[in-house]
Amino acid sequence: MMDETALLRSLRKLYVNAQKANPKCVKEQQAMARYMRNKFSFFGLRSPSRLTVDKQIIHENKTLLQDRNFLLRLLPLLWEQDEREFQYFGTELVKKFKTELLGGTESEFNEAIDCVQHLIATRGWWDIVDVVSPNVVGYFVKERPKLGIAAMEKWKMHDNLWVRRGAIIHQLRYGADTNKAWLFECCKVRAHESDFFIQKAIGWSLREYAKTNPKAVKKFVKDNQKELSRLSAREAIKRL
Repeated sequence: MMDETALLRSLRKLYVNAQKANPKCVKEQQAMARYMRNKFSFFGLRSPSRLTVDKQIIHENKTLLQDRNFLLRLLPLLWEQDEREFQYFGTELVKKFKTELLGGTESEFNEAIDCVQHLIATRGWWDIVDVVSPNVVGYFVKERPKLGIAAMEKWKMHDNLWVRRGAIIHQLRYGADTNKAWLFECCKVRAHESDFFIQKAIGWSLREYAKTNPKAVKKFVKDNQKELSRLSAREAIKRL
């Protein structure tokens, strides 16, 4: 049976082959790196080519990837690779196999949330947290609300700004199920931050909730206009 290092080698080989097959990848490497402020290196695979490789690996190894222990070993290895495509593959995995990753016990929940926190914090940037938090963390919290809220209380005070951003935006897909009191309190707690990505996250989360409860968001922004940054307030109400 293939282990996680063998799967990783197979994935790298397919990425390299796809890169060699497309001469435009050299220019794409440079463009992608610039877009990410030269924080990461890339194979230069555009999304359709990358996803073709990812889907092949998932299709060929689906049974193995449904094993949460295998996932828990594989995911950190993907984050040790230099090329950002490996982390994008990891985000595809945690989205597709989030139910398996979550497990059924409290200890398995703790393993899962710690794993996802590691993925968000390690080599952190908006491209990972903005996918993983609403699609995976939000699912974890909704499925295990008591444990999930306790985890988000820690996340919103975390030293790592991407983890804090993850806490703020984890309810983006909740709609009418949004925990309004928690969202508003989280936004108030983080409102003092000057970081662009935190201010933007506050505005984004409020704007999404405004699609369900515009009056509550308008009132919250008005009542907290001295605390909220102009960016957060503007983003929150720009579609109202």
